[in-house]
Amino acid sequence: MTARGLARLGRAMACALCLVGAMSGSHASFAAQSLGIGAQGDKPIQVYADEGIEWNQNTRQYIARGNAKAIQGTTTVYGDTLIAYYEEIPGGNTEIYRLDAIGRVRIVSPTETAYGDKGVYDVRKGVLVLTGKALRFVTEEEVITARDSLEYYEEKSLAVARGDAVSRPVPSKRATAKTSRTVRADVLTAHFRDNDAAGGGAKKTKGKAPKGNTAASGGSGNSVDRMDAYGNVVVTRPGEVAFGDRGVYLPDTEMVHLWGKVRITRQDNQINGNYAEVNFRSGISRILASPSDPVRALIEAEKEPPAR
Repeated sequence: MTARGLARLGRAMACALCLVGAMSGSHASFAAQSLGIGAQGDKPIQVYADEGIEWNQNTRQYIARGNAKAIQGTTTVYGDTLIAYYEEIPGGNTEIYRLDAIGRVRIVSPTETAYGDKGVYDVRKGVLVLTGKALRFVTEEEVITARDSLEYYEEKSLAVARGDAVSRPVPSKRATAKTSRTVRADVLTAHFRDNDAAGGGAKKTKGKAPKGNTAASGGSGNSVDRMDAYGNVVVTRPGEVAFGDRGVYLPDTEMVHLWGKVRITRQDNQINGNYAEVNFRSGISRILASPSDPVRALIEAEKEPPAR
């Protein structure tokens, strides 16, 4: 999951609906218009709406209705309806402070696509929230789903998936331990780094778990530096399931660190402890003991084959 995509999408919503405001004198439907404004001011913005534009001065809204689509550069926002909320500011101007995309929402960039029933972007805070059924965020390498919401906080470079959140690799024709793994939790938070920063360095994040130095995406742009999992954490891979209260997934090293009431199960065998490491790259999992809580194992004896 990349941060840049979601930030770009929210800004594109703002820019596109600012265009609606610029066209507020006309209520007729239109095919396409463009205007170089907003965060990507050097790029034109195109807005398509089958049923046209409405300017409601009483509620201070600009509304694009009917299979609405807003395009700026390589980012497109789709929805049955796009709404911009504005307020008057000193000097006689107006300022967009909130943007809504409603109905069959899809936000698309070259490397990621987000899906939901409703998207709300707080322009001032730089916060985008997607809600609805079948919430999904798809990148070139990862698919993240959630039950309650998908959120992105631009200033913090942080994305949050809430409610039975699941992260899994994009399906591959060749199944491996890496491509078959899942990380599930009540809440998943993804911290991003900027791979385009000077010198190619990764943004540092706090945490006790070790990190690698290779960008997870293998290219430019933003990539996941780490993913934190909270509540009912379940990590699965072929033949093994690991449980914990809290976890950290590090894409660079393909490691998951688990804390709390940790247990790893393989068929009928189980190991319990307070801390575990699951290495998708090597295929090795281990639970480490603490001075106050040794590792406990339950290993089923090999069963005799039935007599013939």
